[in-house]
Amino acid sequence: MNLIMESVMGHGAVHRRVSHNADVDQQASSLTYARWGQRYDQLSAGRFTGSLQEIQLPALTLIRETSNRVILQKGCTPSGVFAIGAVLSPADHGYHCGDIMRPRSAALLDPRTEFEIRTPEVFDLVAAVFSPRELCAGLDDPQVDYRELEQDLLRSAKTIDPSHTGALADFLLRAFHIGQEAPEHLLQPSNLRQLAEEFYALINETISAGQGGDVAAICPNRERIVRRVRSYLDAHPESALSITDICDEVGVTRRTLQNAILEVFGISPQHYLKAIRLNGFRRALKARDPLRESIGDVAARWGFWHLSQLAQDYRRLFGELPSQTPLQRLHS
Repeated sequence: MNLIMESVMGHGAVHRRVSHNADVDQQASSLTYARWGQRYDQLSAGRFTGSLQEIQLPALTLIRETSNRVILQKGCTPSGVFAIGAVLSPADHGYHCGDIMRPRSAALLDPRTEFEIRTPEVFDLVAAVFSPRELCAGLDDPQVDYRELEQDLLRSAKTIDPSHTGALADFLLRAFHIGQEAPEHLLQPSNLRQLAEEFYALINETISAGQGGDVAAICPNRERIVRRVRSYLDAHPESALSITDICDEVGVTRRTLQNAILEVFGISPQHYLKAIRLNGFRRALKARDPLRESIGDVAARWGFWHLSQLAQDYRRLFGELPSQTPLQRLHS
């Protein structure tokens, strides 16, 4: 991980943090605004590169995230914290909590709903993370009740069509650019208040316009099947589960499972199951004590009995051999 941290002091403070990552787990743990409990699983093959930039202001935190592989992101914002972001990727669709996420779509995350996002191969997101209480306090308007905004956000659609997100995306990019190039301007009290007022207005405008339900959605039954599969895999992380095991547990046929996972993740059930297991095995490799546990021991614990096939599959997905992963961790 390559990490840069800067701070600008004034009427408050602007903290800027930039991390460049060569590992999906580093990317998942790079967010410092609050502990989200995020987990990233890499689904497409090749070496991962990504970045996460944060600009923390008194009223909100601006985030820019990029990555070059299809990633399954899962987590939840902390209590009282919301996030809204616009996808800047020029092509390819993603997936967000049952909805198809097109370029320029907005995704809304709330503390009561666990989010699950499948990114496109080339992913670029600009977002704001905020507490309604702190944002509304920055308006200095006694008629604004943060609890009303909080309830509106909880009732809002979680994915908003690109036709309603242009102004919000432009604002986030503009604010992010100023935070990079001239952060001291954002610390002037009048500018801070103007920033909070514009963001508050755009949030209300965006979530109100997005209530029409015009976002293309995944078939609800298929989305439910995928969630049950994911829960089953999470409950048995080290088990060498087969497609038959999953079909029996979820109560569906192979064809139904194939159609559900293909629609949500764009890959076959076999590819999905292998990728999830390899990601878990990779995390276990990085967490092991090499004096107590060999790579073969970890592989056996995770149900990988054919080590040469494991090495081949691992290298295809992550662009390195299992024996190289601990070394990468030591030198990161």
